Formats: sequence, structure tokens, C-alpha cells
Amino acid sequence: MAFVTANWNPLGEAFYRKIELYEMGWNLKDGLRECLVAAAPYGGPIALLKEPQRRSPSVRPQLEIYSSSGVAMASFPWKSGVVKQLGWTVCDDLLCIQEDGTVLIYDLFGNFKRHFSMGNEVGQSQVVEAKVFHSPYGTGVAIVTGASRFTLATNIDDLKLRRLPEVPGLQGAPTCWAVLTQDRQSKVLVATGADLFILDYTACTAVSPPGLSPQATSIVHMCVSFSYKYLALFTDSGHLWMGTANLKEKLSEVETKVRNPPKQMAWCRRPKSQQPSVVIMWDGHILVAGECKNTISYHLEGVSILVPELDGVRIINGTHHELLQEVPAACEEIFKIASMAPGALLLEAHKEYEKESQKADEYLREIKEQNLLGEAVKQCVEAAGHELEAETQKTLLRAASFGKCFLSNFPPEPFVSMCRDLRVLNAVRDYTVGIPLTHTQFKQMTVQVLIDRLVYRKLYPLAIEICRYLKTPEYQGVSRVLKHWACCKVQQKEEADEVIARAISLKLGEAAGISYSEIATKAYECGRTELAIKLLEFEPRSGEQVPLLLKMKRSQLALSKAIESGDTDLVYTVVTYLKNEMNRGDFFMTLRNQPVALSLYRQFCKHQEQDTLKDLFNQDDDHQELGNFYVKASYKEKRLEAQIGHLQSAVDEYNKAKNEFAAKATEEEMRLLRFQKKLEEEKGESLVGFSLHDTIRTLLAVGLHKHAEQLYKDFRVPDKRYWWLKLTALAEKEDWEEIEKFAKSKKSPIGYLPFVEICVKHHNKYEAKKYVSRVTPEQKVKAHLAVGDLEGAADAAIERRNDGEISTVLSRCSPSTDRALIERLNRAKATAAKKLERLDTDWTARVDHTDEETMSSVKVECVVKEPNEIGEGPVWEEKDSTLLYVDITGQKISRWSSLTNQIESMSTETFVGCVVPRRSGGYVIGEGTRFAAVDWQKRSIATIAHVDTDKSKTRFNDGKVDPAGRFFAGTMGLEVRPAEVEKKQGSLYSLQADHSVIKHFDQVDLSNGLDWSLDHRYFYYIDSLKFMLEVFDYDIQTGAISNRRTVYRLEKDEGIPDGMCIDAEGKLWMACYSGGRVLRIDPQTGTRLQTVKLPVARTTSCCFGGKDYTDLYVTSAYKGMDEEARAQQPQAGCIFKVSGLGVKGIPPNSFAG
Repeated sequence: MAFVTANWNPLGEAFYRKIELYEMGWNLKDGLRECLVAAAPYGGPIALLKEPQRRSPSVRPQLEIYSSSGVAMASFPWKSGVVKQLGWTVCDDLLCIQEDGTVLIYDLFGNFKRHFSMGNEVGQSQVVEAKVFHSPYGTGVAIVTGASRFTLATNIDDLKLRRLPEVPGLQGAPTCWAVLTQDRQSKVLVATGADLFILDYTACTAVSPPGLSPQATSIVHMCVSFSYKYLALFTDSGHLWMGTANLKEKLSEVETKVRNPPKQMAWCRRPKSQQPSVVIMWDGHILVAGECKNTISYHLEGVSILVPELDGVRIINGTHHELLQEVPAACEEIFKIASMAPGALLLEAHKEYEKESQKADEYLREIKEQNLLGEAVKQCVEAAGHELEAETQKTLLRAASFGKCFLSNFPPEPFVSMCRDLRVLNAVRDYTVGIPLTHTQFKQMTVQVLIDRLVYRKLYPLAIEICRYLKTPEYQGVSRVLKHWACCKVQQKEEADEVIARAISLKLGEAAGISYSEIATKAYECGRTELAIKLLEFEPRSGEQVPLLLKMKRSQLALSKAIESGDTDLVYTVVTYLKNEMNRGDFFMTLRNQPVALSLYRQFCKHQEQDTLKDLFNQDDDHQELGNFYVKASYKEKRLEAQIGHLQSAVDEYNKAKNEFAAKATEEEMRLLRFQKKLEEEKGESLVGFSLHDTIRTLLAVGLHKHAEQLYKDFRVPDKRYWWLKLTALAEKEDWEEIEKFAKSKKSPIGYLPFVEICVKHHNKYEAKKYVSRVTPEQKVKAHLAVGDLEGAADAAIERRNDGEISTVLSRCSPSTDRALIERLNRAKATAAKKLERLDTDWTARVDHTDEETMSSVKVECVVKEPNEIGEGPVWEEKDSTLLYVDITGQKISRWSSLTNQIESMSTETFVGCVVPRRSGGYVIGEGTRFAAVDWQKRSIATIAHVDTDKSKTRFNDGKVDPAGRFFAGTMGLEVRPAEVEKKQGSLYSLQADHSVIKHFDQVDLSNGLDWSLDHRYFYYIDSLKFMLEVFDYDIQTGAISNRRTVYRLEKDEGIPDGMCIDAEGKLWMACYSGGRVLRIDPQTGTRLQTVKLPVARTTSCCFGGKDYTDLYVTSAYKGMDEEARAQQPQAGCIFKVSGLGVKGIPPNSFAG
């Protein structure tokens, strides 16, 4: 600590320091002499190509890759062309740019990945110079050829080559050049002598830096800052010009008094610094030139390279690795000599405190009198982040911790966060890891990128340790690391497939967010097909397995997996693939073994490929379907002969299928067609294609009664239908005389009221009255009213003593004109009412007796006698005959065995609203505001996904799995008292099989019971504080809900609607909180069918279980009840079994993910 400032050098108002990062571990005899060197930013790896110009086949250049500490990572002889430039991508891949324009890409360990070319024309003129640069779009490559032409690739991952315009007067290579990033476009700045040009995609523009020294006759070197905002130019007169990269503003110009062109230049600028500087390197020394026009000189040992960084410059030579940077403001304030900054005083106070000196109190008093103790703590914390020595970090953090003790409201987050960051940084700065990140670089890079870098280097244990230490979400941290490890594991050729598959399965377990299909794909790409298949067996999502199985030509297995997934689109995809890959016979045979696929393919063919459908039926000897096919084909034919031909084929197929009815019906259709054709030729009426019904109707309408009679007899048309047809046709013609003859021809099979009504409909009451007398007594009132005869209607109603008919006649009477008739009808009505009252009394007695007998068979018993604060979410597990449930505020999940009467429980971290089984084993819960996976054997809980991230006072409540395996669960505001919450805080979510989360709607008060109709077309839902049961239309394929509406509103004495379930008859059972009952609701009619009362008031939810799902299990709660209420309801919080209901439930669904 005493020598912190020993290596500080002043430059204007700032200080610069050169810190040793590592003593290099490599053993280079000649250092970096005759080496092409590239070092990746952010403490990345270093690549060396020794003697790159050597072309002898017997002795080739050696390409070596090291960490920043000089630890060897890869080494191999270079067997390709002459390399002009090395560089690193943002993902730490090595780029080797050859003089023929080919760019070869290798990973950290020297494994070849791919290559690309910078253009065909480059091969002729060859690359003279190349640069690798980083832009917002990715890693780019720029080259200049022997023909003095520049070519640019802004992003090598999305390769688009841009050949830039020619530079006027340029012959050969330019004096110097650099790549700029301006206005979202990469450009090239070229110097030819004293002239400067900017090349973009369309033009070459001459530019002039403002204030450049007139003594300069040539610009010999240039460099751009790490952020591409600043530019430095070095001239042959020894002047260094510094300004903005757009050449609009000059910052400074420094005379270095050295005219030799530098080997390298780099900006050395700390973010937010007001004093930028440039580091200039010659053989043997470097110069730091600042805006103040002063310089600092450092001696160099051996050949060195400069590596620009976000907050400094790294200097690498054959033996050492150093960091040159401007001293951060916080460090300068604390450590500079005689500093009276708050941080400096706090550091001194802590030193005196450790010596047990009273001076500590004096320093503290001085800081507190100025109200700067908080600022002092912040300075110490910030300075600790900028120091690389662990002891200095500890000293500063101890001082900050000491100062915090005297502050009552200082936020702990900055201190805790800095401690975590430094622990991570010190771990990766270790010599064996060799990533010398500063805190500024770490914050710019982010934790995720650092984890990626460790993973690329195969430092899996360290990456996992950091993820766990920083509590990174599992799917973003540990799972991602394990997936990369597994992808590397499958490439180990020396181990057997079974061993690797078992090792991966054991290591990954049920880690969230890992797709075994991705790992299997990697195995397949490495030529290990059997290993890939073994790995796919661990993939719980069938849909993820299919694409790779198809790629591996395992089409039969792919089809089976697609069918298992329940995804029809996926099945269609596989079937289409099989159709294109297999011959027709094998394809049909494959489908025959998969009924689901065959059915779907038939549906497809019905709409798209009719001929294929016919072939399918022929292949299966399905004569019934072939017959149907020919019938449908006949509809499309316009010529009668073709129609008859198809129908005859249909008859033949129906006969083979022994379907006599279909064969006979088709023959009759053929007979009808021939009859229609004959009539059309004889009478000129267009009838072909009409149905039998329409044909008869048309014949009657045009007066061809004999032909209609012939069809009626030949085709055995039912009497009632024929009479209706003839009556309607004659009435439309207003042929009343023919109608009267028709009515008298024989007794009407449809009665005579239709005759009355049809005449009235056509405004002929005169004709209608002819048939009233022939109407049956039951229809007489209606007939009299139809013709306007009130007296006759009254006589008929009174004669029948029918209260309804009397009321109907009364409604037609006018008080002013029909007073006598009204009195007569009222007297008759009173007499009928007395008779009906006696009947009703007898019926009510019988009904009450029946209800009493029904309810007497229902039995309610307490089965789980261990009370829960808020018991909820019961689910029956048929395999073990156990009841799964949660205690929300008791923060536990429990399983009660109906066989042993024993209860197993495990605690959760916070309130748990619901629990559901998982197809792959274990459970999934809605806990707090997260979906989480539960391993019951290990008693462990792992996060899957978070919800309500924008809210701090919500939690999950009830949830259930839909028939497709999606986990629906809703949230609510935290309760002030039971069933009293902050309104409109909740939402309804669904967790998909791939662990993605969909938010369906918000503005929910208290999300509760939910279930689906038996045909999966409707979704039932309860928002408790609305006191109603609601229904949505439901799309089982997508999980989408729509068209919200009310099914049932609760009455005041029924309580608050809570959890619910559905029985095998499609009726809903709803537990009512504070109502002490369960209601059975018919969702189709919105009526209450049955009420089951329980000995406790706070019933919460219910589910069917037991043998054949004939028992209803009901949970309850006691939380919020006082001692008096508990004494009155000693079983509150227990779980009850209701038997003898006479209905069954259905098994629960399991989560598919």
C-alpha cells in the first residue's frame, strides 16, 4: 500500500501507471521477433505465427495460441498459404488472412471451422495489407490489394463484400490507412503522402484534418480509438495530431521530436476521461502523448506489441504482459500524496482504527462534519474495483465497510455487488485462466459474455462456480455451460456411445432449459449416429427429436415421435418427408402401421390429392371408402354418363363392402338421374342434379302431378313428406280447388292444421275456415285463432279446460269489445287453476321425497386430519393412490397416501399456490412469482421461469394443466387478510412445454379455479372477487382463449368461488370459500344442479380421486380464523372425502415439458 503511487507518472492534470499483469509463461527464444502477433481485446487470447514468410515445404511456420498469461492452448504447423494478418473475432475465433484473399477461421484450440474469400479478383493482385476490426454489426475484415483497391466485409457471419472506389493517384500500397465506423457504416480512411481520403461504398472523398501542422509533408501512421470516436495522425515532421474521427474537431497536436515512423500507435483513454492520450511505440521505447502536449516516455525490452483496450493499452513482449492506463479518478483521489479527499481520509481512519489509535475518530469526525462519509465509502468501493492487487482491494473494501458502520441509510447493493465482481475478476485473472479483465471491461462485457469465454476455453467448473455464485438463472447459466460441455463430450472418440450417453444424462439430469436434441445433433455431425439416438431418448419433447431423426434417415422413428408429440403440423411434416423419400408402396405400408398418421394424411388428400386418396383406399382394400370416393367424384362430373359411371363404381365397391343400404341408395340415385334426364328431354324442365325432394316439388309446381305421383310411389317417399310437398307447391300456385280435392282424397297423414296455416300464410282465411272443423281437438284453439275466430277458440279452450290455451285466447281479447268473452274465460281459468294447484301439491311432495333419498346416499368424512393454513390445489395420483396438495401460506407440498394414511411433505421457499405432475417425472409448482421444477426424491426445487417481473407484491394462486400438457396458472396481489387483496394486480399465464411463458390477460383480482370441457373446446375460469364462473372459447392446438362470457353468478349465501374440477358428465364442481359447500354447475345451462355442504366454512378446492375417480376430495383452510371459530370448526384446514355422488371424475393432466 505504501508504494501504490510508485509507478505513477503525471501527464497534464492526470496520472498514468504501468502495471504488470503477468510474467509470461511461454518460452520464446527470440521473443516476438519475426512473429506475426494478434491479441484479442478484453484480455483475450494471443496468436503467434513464427516466421510467416517462410515457404519451404520441409520447414513450415508454426501457429501457436496462448492465453494472456502465456499458457499454451494450441500449436500446429501452418500448411496453407502466406498469412498477411492475424485477428480475433468477438467470439474469440482466430482469423488468418492469406495473401490470396482467403480467410481461414480457427477456434481457440486450433480446430479449423470454415473459410471464405475476399473476392476472386484478389487472387491475381494479392493482398498487400489487411486489418481485422469490430463494428456494431460484428467482426469485419478490410484488405488492400496490389492493385491499390480496397475490399470490405463488415460482418464475416453475414458475408457481403464491398469493393470500395479507387483512390486518385494511388499506386501500390497507401502510406497508412484505418477503418472507421461512422453513421452506421464502415469506411476506410486512406493517407497518400499528405492527402487524406475517406472511402465509403459509393464515393472517395478528400478530407483535411483541421489544424494539421504545415511542416508535415506526409502522414506516416494513424490509429482509431477503441470506440471509433477519435483519430490520431503521425506525420513525417514528428507531429502527432489528435481529433475526432469525423475530422471536424482538433483536440491537440504534440511535437514528439521523433521523425521516424512508429511501429504502432494506440489510444489510451479511460471512459468519461477528459484527457485522452495516444501511446506511440518505436523500437525500444514508447511515448504517451496527451492533450496537454506533454509526454511520458517508457523503455521497452525486446519486441513488443500494443493491444488497445476500452480503458487502457496492454503491452506484450517476450517476457512480460503489462497494462498502461490513466489512473482512475477514485484511485487518484485516495492515493495521491497529501490528498484530503473523503476516501483518502476514510482509508487513513481505518488504518488508525486497526492500530487502535484515537486518530481514527479524528479523521471520521472531519469527514462527518463535511457530510461526506457516504461519498468516502463510494470512493473506496469504486477504487477497489479499479485495483488489480487483491491486498489493495481488501484494504479499500475494509475501509468502506468501516465507514458504512457509521451510516444508517447507506444502500448495501454497491458494496455487495463490488465484492462479488472482484471475487469473479480475481478468479479469471489467475495465471492458470489468464483473462486480465479490469472492472470497467467486465461491466462493458457483461457476465454472460464472460461465461461464454470460459465455456469456449472449456473451463467448465469455473464457469459453473461463477454462475452459482452470482445466482445466474439456471437456464442462462449452469444449463448453458453443461450443454456446451455435453457438446464437447460427444466429440471424444475414445469413449463408447453408452458411456458418453450415461455420463451426459447423469451430469445434466433435469437441468432447466437444456435440449438433448441439440447435443444429439452435435453427436450426429461428428459421425456418431447411434450416440445421437441414445441422447434423443433423454429428450422429453418429442417435437424436438423429429428434425434430427429425419436428418439421420430414421424416418419410422421420427414418425412415431411426431405422433407422440400430438402436434399435427409435425406429423404432416414427417409424412411429407416420407412421401418424397420412399417409393409409393413402402410409403403406404408405413402409414398403415401408424393409424394416426394415416388418418391425417387422408384428411390432407381429401383437400389436396384426390387421386392419392383413391390409391390409399385401393392399397387397404377399403371398399367402403372407395365407394364414398366414387360418389363424391360423381358430383364433380358435368356429363350424365360420367356421373352414372362413377356411381356404378360406387355400387360395386359398396357391394364388396357388404353395405347393402349404401349400394341400394346409390342405385336409386342412378335411377333418379335417369328419370330426371328423361323428363328433361321430354318436358324441357331442368331437373338433373336435383334431390328427390326438390324434383317432386318442382314437378308439382309446374303441374306434372302424374310424374310426381310416379316418383312418390317408385321411391317410396313417406306419406307425410309427400303431403307436405304437394300442399306447399299447390299453395304457392294458389290452386285452392286442387288443395280441396287433395284434402278430400283420403285422410291427411299430417292432419289439417297445416291446411289452415298454409291458407292463412297465403292470405286466404276463407279457404282456411273450410279445414278448421277437421282439425284435432288439441289443435282446435290454434286453428280458430289462426282464422281470427275468438269465440270458436274460447269454446275449444273451455271445453278442454286447459289453462295455457285459455290464457292464449285471453291475450288475444280486447277489453273494450270482448268483455263478456273475457269474463267467461276468467271463470274457466279459475276453475282450472284450482285443479292444477291440487296436482302441484302432490308432485312437490313426491319431488322432496326423491331429493331426500338422493342426498341420503352422499357421505362426507374427514380423511386428512393434519390441518393446513390454506390447503389448496388437490391432485389425485392414480399410480400410488395418493393425494397431492399444497399449503399456500404453510409453504409446503404434501402427498397423502390413501393406503397407509401417511403424509409426506417438503418445504418451499415462499408461498406455493399450486402443484401439478410432470410427464418426465417429479412435479411443477407455481411458487411466489416463478414456475419451478420439483424433484421429490432429492427434495430440490429449480426455477423454470419468472412472471410478474414488473410487480413486487404478487404470487401464484391456483393452476392446472390443459389436455395438451400446458401448465396454466394465475397470480394475485398479496392478501391483507384472507380473500382480501389489492385488486387488478393478477394475471393468467401458461407455461409451454419448451419452458416459454405466455401471458393471456391481466387486471385479475384473485385468479382461482380453472378447467376445460371434455371436448377441449371451452376453458372455464374463476376470478374469485367477481363472484362468478366464466367461460372462454379454447383452441387446444395453440392454447389461445377468446370470447369471454359468464356461466354462473353466485348467490350471497353461497360464498366466494374458489377452486374447481370437472366430472365425466361435463359438469363443474366448485368449492365456495366462506360458504362451506361445493356446488355442481351445469355449464351449458348455467344452473346449479346440486349442493354438498361440509362441516367447515372455508372450503378452498376439490378434485376427483379414489377408485375409478368416484370420490370427491375437498381441501379447506383455517388461516384468519380466531380461537372461537376454530373451536366451532375443529376440522378447519383438513381434507374431506365426499362419496356416493353417483358421478365419476376424470384423471388429471401432466405437464409436458
